[in-house]
Amino acid sequence: LAEIAHAHGATPRQVALAFLVRRAGVFTIPKAARVEHALENAAAGELVLSAEEETRLDRAFPRGRPGRGVPVL
Repeated sequence: LAEIAHAHGATPRQVALAFLVRRAGVFTIPKAARVEHALENAAAGELVLSAEEETRLDRAFPRGRPGRGVPVL
């Protein structure tokens, strides 16, 4: 995360958020305890990861087994 973040002038949290929100079947709720966190989270929406970067992140953080999601309440 840090290496990709550095390449984009972003934070590791922004890279993680940008990666997760674009994954099908993943619902992401980022924490924002302060205004700065909310602004950082919003800026992640502008971050565009390359296919190679997404592949690296997929390999570093693989998905769990299918069907292990959170039940809908």
